[in-house]
Amino acid sequence: MVLLQGPLWLLIFEYTELFSFSLSLPINLLLLYCILEKSGKEMGNYKYLMAWFTIHSMFYSTVTFITHMGFHIHGTTMMMFTVRNTFGMPRIGIWILFGICSICAGCVLLILCIQFVYRYFAMSHSNKLKYFTGWRRLYFVFFTLFVSIIYGACGFVGINSTPEKDLRIRQAMAEAYQVSPDDVNYMGIEYFERTETNDILLNWLSIGAASAINCYFCTAMTIILYCGIKTYKKVCNKTAHLSNFMYIQRQLFIALLVQTLTPTVFIFIPCMIFYVVPLFEYPMGVDSNIVSISLVTYPIVDPIGVMLIIKNYRIFLKNIFTIKSLCPSCKTTSASQPEGNLFQVKPFSENQGSLRFNSIQN
Repeated sequence: MVLLQGPLWLLIFEYTELFSFSLSLPINLLLLYCILEKSGKEMGNYKYLMAWFTIHSMFYSTVTFITHMGFHIHGTTMMMFTVRNTFGMPRIGIWILFGICSICAGCVLLILCIQFVYRYFAMSHSNKLKYFTGWRRLYFVFFTLFVSIIYGACGFVGINSTPEKDLRIRQAMAEAYQVSPDDVNYMGIEYFERTETNDILLNWLSIGAASAINCYFCTAMTIILYCGIKTYKKVCNKTAHLSNFMYIQRQLFIALLVQTLTPTVFIFIPCMIFYVVPLFEYPMGVDSNIVSISLVTYPIVDPIGVMLIIKNYRIFLKNIFTIKSLCPSCKTTSASQPEGNLFQVKPFSENQGSLRFNSIQN
């Protein structure tokens, strides 16, 4: 049973995509300003990781808007496709955009992993934090790009395409979305196909690519869970000793959890379902565009949670959206706050020195 017809899915996706792109850029720019200008010295180098994640979200939103990438399941084949070629690019250009979209999706999980590792090192007083300073940060950038490119390349393993199979897929999708077969561009993974005698012919190359993607997901989630649990325990143990400073630590940790939960709900879980459904030959068809809408919604939701959790950012937003002329008490409250330093951390002793984000005393 089809929930909606193909043309209606395309229309809903188009308006959702436009709405998401129009809001995600200003919202993420506002978050980026908060990170760079309102974080305070206590956050140290961690704010650059947050800034990296925010810039990546804006780039991801822009690429998906240009590509108009949808999702479709045809038999045992899962596909990324588009029926719009806004800039009149050749087919190879559209495939490159598909690859960039896949690389961006892969980057999200890796950047989150790096943030969790940083939080764990910071709370463990590890000297490995030196790798997050200066030119050493390039290690993480290159590693992220390398792994994400491999992740994106898995979508190009093909479906053992022949001219006859390619034409058959295009005609089926053209009929589903009521467009011309020439307007359909796609790439995908086919687990198996059935012969004329209804025997199953496995596509080992595509199965290997899907296995590599699942291995990537499992490895990244294992790192996130391990570092997350360890960091949570340390935050809970030290809250009683460093109330003010650990209050900031807990805010950052909760914000990181929200940044992890958002792509998990809007990207990773839908994609995992999208990867599994073709194995059972479930005729999902045009309803696969639920995944398309979910992916383009993610860049709006992600920055909002962070700005509402971290107190510095929340107060800054409140000052922006509060009409001070109608609320005289806001002026008094604002004047009583020390500008640019909303958190004050008192050291235990004169010999201890100032507490920094990268060195938390036991």
